[in-house]
Amino acid sequence: MSTMLTSTFKSRDGIHDICYRVWFPEGDPRGIVQIAHGMSEYVMRYKSFAEFLAENGFIVCGNDHLGHGDSVRDDSELGYFAEKNGWETVVKDMHSLTLIMRRNYRSLPYFLFGHSMGSFLARAYTTWFGRELDGAIYCGTAGPLTLAELPMLAVDAVKKKNGEKYRSKTLNKISFGKYNSRIDDPRTEFDWLTRDDDIVDAYINDPKCGFVFTVNGFENLLKMLWFISQPRWFSTVRKDLPIMLIAGDADPVGNYGEGVKQVFNKLISYSCAARIRLYEGARHELLNELCKEEVCEDIMQFLDTYTAKRPEEETAE
Repeated sequence: MSTMLTSTFKSRDGIHDICYRVWFPEGDPRGIVQIAHGMSEYVMRYKSFAEFLAENGFIVCGNDHLGHGDSVRDDSELGYFAEKNGWETVVKDMHSLTLIMRRNYRSLPYFLFGHSMGSFLARAYTTWFGRELDGAIYCGTAGPLTLAELPMLAVDAVKKKNGEKYRSKTLNKISFGKYNSRIDDPRTEFDWLTRDDDIVDAYINDPKCGFVFTVNGFENLLKMLWFISQPRWFSTVRKDLPIMLIAGDADPVGNYGEGVKQVFNKLISYSCAARIRLYEGARHELLNELCKEEVCEDIMQFLDTYTAKRPEEETAE
């Protein structure tokens, strides 16, 4: 059994209190995994995954990003990052959590797991704060995008007309409207998340999930996607940092595996230490998919490979 701690730290925006959770294993920890959750959700959706990692000896931490979960003061802030430097502030908040964890556990191997939007944030983190990491896992990420593929003009038009806190059904449809297109007779608008109907229903019925982003949220999301699509991002990833890319081959976010392959091939072309695994038939949320046990075991194998003995263990021998 693991134990969980809940606390807060001040966001880099200087305004919000960022809620974070930490799961502790029963015995001595052998590593730390930090989770970056996805868009329109929150870190407690990763409770089962965190408990699995804790059962295998890892401390697990994760925060609710700005505009998400318990890091908002009221529901009007859901899907809103910050007036200035929104996505950059979210990445820096992630680093604040890393520093909190490092105060007490300086010698433990440190890994970053990011899902969906969290994988975009994790990719930015990798180039800004990669020195903190012993490995990174990008789950359900997107491929490199061109400016023509990013609806920036539409976002700008809606922002000028309605302001940055407006929630646009049009922008939401542009972003997600086609995600069910390869699913026969979809039951809900969120069937693309997973083949597990119970998970989909729980997501729909959770007021902290599935909300429409504000214009500010969409603007920051697109700017972040543009940042991680640039050759400069690929060229600045640490060459010796082990990276694992995982996705379902039925995940529209990664263009059904093709976008994930593009990221992998580009990383390899820059001599990065990347590996890739696509899961047949799996949709977007691998940790909530029918093959989640296989996914968790693959993640554990990756963590085991790069979890070195702590100095005191080596000395004891």
